[in-house]
Amino acid sequence: MVFVSMVWLLTFLKNRDIYRFEPKLPRKLPSVSVIVPAYNEEDVLAGTVESLLNLDYPKDKLEIIVVDDGSTDRTLEVARRFEPEVKVIEKGENRGKAHSLNMGIKIARGELIACLDADSFVEPDSLKKMVGFFEDKNVGCVTPALKVKNPRNLLSKIQYSEYLLNIFLRRVLAFMDAVPVAPGPFSIYRKSVLEEIGGFDENNLTEDMEIALKMHNAGYRIENSTTAEVFTICPEKLKPLYKQRVRWYRGVIENTIKYRHMLFNRKYGNLGVFYLPVNMVAVFLIMILFGVIIYNLGKSLYDTLNYLFLINFDFMTFVKEFSLTPKIDIFLLNFDFMLFISITLLGGYILYQSYRSVDEKVSVKKLGYVSYLFLFPILLMFFWSVSLIYEILRAEKKW
Repeated sequence: MVFVSMVWLLTFLKNRDIYRFEPKLPRKLPSVSVIVPAYNEEDVLAGTVESLLNLDYPKDKLEIIVVDDGSTDRTLEVARRFEPEVKVIEKGENRGKAHSLNMGIKIARGELIACLDADSFVEPDSLKKMVGFFEDKNVGCVTPALKVKNPRNLLSKIQYSEYLLNIFLRRVLAFMDAVPVAPGPFSIYRKSVLEEIGGFDENNLTEDMEIALKMHNAGYRIENSTTAEVFTICPEKLKPLYKQRVRWYRGVIENTIKYRHMLFNRKYGNLGVFYLPVNMVAVFLIMILFGVIIYNLGKSLYDTLNYLFLINFDFMTFVKEFSLTPKIDIFLLNFDFMLFISITLLGGYILYQSYRSVDEKVSVKKLGYVSYLFLFPILLMFFWSVSLIYEILRAEKKW
């Protein structure tokens, strides 16, 4: 982990002068079709579409397509309010996000295809900040700076910090030509490339990662903008977050296996030689670490209960025997403790740079900042461990 963090940090420092690079706006703006797949999104769809209608982009160059994926609520009714400015496709049954995107691509007239989740919102200048990257013919996709919209509780504030960190990491990975995922909220694709590689995989848990790896596999680059801001709604409760992350992480495992020919393959540059192998090893290390933590907690609990049983649950004796100054193993102090401190300091500094890089105020008093460093890693270990177990057991895959 220390090694990987150092790679991120050194890559950032090497490219810090161009970190917030914005390409020049093309003289001739490309036409863009924005596809919004929507399933039971009646509460948020109107805001999403309105943010698209407010884009600072020539209206004759912008096409908005909403694909209702067999919703059982008023999503279709909400979408039709925006006709004829917005094209609406009605599907008779729910067949998933990737199927909706592929339907939209078939009727889209734009040279570029932007995909926007129905619970996400774009800033007016975001599109103009992204289209310039496509002047490079090797670029097949551009990803935005994705942030959490209006974080209100502890869980959403933690994710707010996580998303800022992801903005930083995605930009660093773009410098390495190793961006592994194109997020659903407002990633933009060259339509000809989507058609060349066969569009989105309709049977994949995480079509946004699969399409990114498919683009790399075809020899195209994925760029990233740190100034094109897009906001999304994140889970505010543990159960929806659990379902989301297990799906995401099972998708990572699924796609790593699907594109295993990229692993350690120099043809795919840093993505194949560095990112994918490191990510694969990290998954197993996380599961081992989580297992060690559970074992140690279980052993400690067992030893405590066993001791209480031996002293007839005399809690006064137990309290007297409890030492507030336990002996410290010198080896543990020199290695385990120092490793923990090193990882925490590196993680804290990278998160600090993530905040600064998008002009966010940095303060250790921020609940999300501190909680992300010390609480969220435990949750992530749990989510990853569950995901890996599900994949090993070949459990049913659910959206």
